[in-house]
Amino acid sequence: MASLLDLAKRCERWRKRIPEEANRIKKEVAQEVATDLIVVTPVDESTALSNWQAANNEPTDFPLPAIYPGERGSTESASTAEAIAHAERVIKETAPGEPLYVSNVLDYIVPLNDGTSSQEPAGFVERAILLGRIKVREARVKLNGD
Repeated sequence: MASLLDLAKRCERWRKRIPEEANRIKKEVAQEVATDLIVVTPVDESTALSNWQAANNEPTDFPLPAIYPGERGSTESASTAEAIAHAERVIKETAPGEPLYVSNVLDYIVPLNDGTSSQEPAGFVERAILLGRIKVREARVKLNGD
């Protein structure tokens, strides 16, 4: 049978782990969401997928040009790979307690999410958020098992 001292020691170990564990989970969720959004965003010139930007401390407020400009999806693979790599670099640098954002400021991202492209059904942003929530749930289950 565990004593109160054992419980106190376990609580102290968790108290020290919480900031790092929370930061690890935050990074995993952000990477899952960013990657999914980049991969599923409808592509013509690669501008929309290039504008899924990860940022620390505050959301990005400026649009970017396409990473690799093209037409009719010709640069989708290259732009997707680079956008994911850029998000990974930013997310990796996020410190405990530091806000982390994944955003897209293009004025036409909402209509794309509403289904104006035949390449992807409406609601791909909400789908990515659900994937992030699943990732949080998985992390919570894993932590409860520790």
